Amino acid sequence: MPSFKVALISEEFPPFAFGGVASVCHDLAYALSKRGVSTTVLCGRAKRLEVERVNNYLKVIRLPCFDSPPRFLWFQLQNLKLFQRIFRNFSVLHIVNPEAGASTAYLGKKFGIPVVTSIHGTYLYPLKKIISSPFSAWNFGDIGFKFLGYPLHTSLFNSCLRASSRIAVCNFGTVAELERLFPYLDLAKVTVIPNAIDFEGMDSITPTEPVRRHSIIFYGRLFWIKGVGLLIEAVANLKEDFPDIQLRIFGEGPYRSKIDQLVSNFGLTENVEIRRFAPHKELWKRIKETEVVVAPSMAEAQSVAVLEGMALRKPVVAFDYPFSQEVIRHMHNGLLAEKKNVKDLAEKIRLLFSDEKLSAQIAENGYESVKRKHNWDTLIDQYLKMYEDAREFSSLHA
Repeated sequence: MPSFKVALISEEFPPFAFGGVASVCHDLAYALSKRGVSTTVLCGRAKRLEVERVNNYLKVIRLPCFDSPPRFLWFQLQNLKLFQRIFRNFSVLHIVNPEAGASTAYLGKKFGIPVVTSIHGTYLYPLKKIISSPFSAWNFGDIGFKFLGYPLHTSLFNSCLRASSRIAVCNFGTVAELERLFPYLDLAKVTVIPNAIDFEGMDSITPTEPVRRHSIIFYGRLFWIKGVGLLIEAVANLKEDFPDIQLRIFGEGPYRSKIDQLVSNFGLTENVEIRRFAPHKELWKRIKETEVVVAPSMAEAQSVAVLEGMALRKPVVAFDYPFSQEVIRHMHNGLLAEKKNVKDLAEKIRLLFSDEKLSAQIAENGYESVKRKHNWDTLIDQYLKMYEDAREFSSLHA
């Protein structure tokens, strides 16, 4: 196996962040270290530089970052001098979060270091979804994050793409988006590597409570586009038939006040529990204690929540979008509800509550499909191949 010294760059990294990008960075770092690859994670959320030696091959360097949006920008500006000093020590720079990587991509190209960028979806698709949403669903957080931030995000994406020797995306829909939005991009540089799951870590989790009947879990950022408002309405529709129904929400975001309002308006204060983000292992315990995982997002690249729910042997319900169809085969390894249809979402959850045999079979099929197609133990080879290709490309174009 080729020898690498890899730097993973992502402003977000557990336990101080939660979301798909942070999870991918965390699991990729551990998967590389298990293969004996010298790996350093450069992330934010520290008051001063902190170094954690996780194992013989993995080190996490937490860097100062002003704790206010846009954190990904402060992360780069505050640590630019440090990046200039230490980047020559690495043979590959992997920008796991392109928002936080434009300056590092520039430095990598300047120093002749191969740059790899992971793209987790573009901003145009979710922006279109927000524009088409009812005005009552709008909030300042969504407007600020998607509307006002669009030019900055696009500029950062451009910088990373232009400097990258290789680009990783997690689904084929993102390839089509990149081709449409960035016509200069050489698609030969793009590799589709699905998101993956740390089965070793999950298999070691033991729940502290038995599975709650008629329980649902949602976890992710609290934006309108994640669909949690529609899920709350679906729970209200189900309450008459399942008065003991329970929904646990793990997450933070600008849609939180609207969620609180919806819970109150629908009379669900005894049925809905809202918590902040939780560390991986705690969240996995709560999933194991839950009957159904619902991931009602309207815009994703590839939902880590869906994959984790399947990997923990839980039946998963999602909306029927192309990004969901790449993972879920309806009535086989999960259920797909009609897009943005609250009644159909409620009916799919009702079906799982009412048919324990079907629920168990779907959960088992989901586990088998994720174990086969989304396993770090096998997918890590594709990253190592991509690093080698990036190194060869950089050598040829030096």
